[in-house]
Amino acid sequence: MSRVIPIIAALVGLALSGAADARLPIEGRWAKGNLQIDIKPCGRTLCGTVVKASPKQQARAERGSGTDLVGATLIKQIQPTGPGSYRARVFVADRNMHANGKIRQLSPNRLAVSGCVMAVICKSTRWERIQ
Repeated sequence: MSRVIPIIAALVGLALSGAADARLPIEGRWAKGNLQIDIKPCGRTLCGTVVKASPKQQARAERGSGTDLVGATLIKQIQPTGPGSYRARVFVADRNMHANGKIRQLSPNRLAVSGCVMAVICKSTRWERIQ
């Protein structure tokens, strides 16, 4: 009986750690310059919500779309399309436009995010994970 308890405890620990590891690798806080977003579950997909922005970025978003940038969900419907690859809808607040986006995880701490409007106007940026 004394051997059974440590084995059960170890199995429970493994089960709990497996549940914690069920997160997708892009979940967490990311930064591009002074802009920071949290990527986390929202419904059946992931979303990216602004948690920090410079006063300049906030003013541009306010002028462009009337959006209060901090607290705004700029990336919606993030869905995996393959290993380290995702698609999403991106809202460009300072231009008041929506774009189809792609996210590629370059490393555990770096993302390449790109978006295109009408498949003609495209922009790509790099995001760094905040530990």
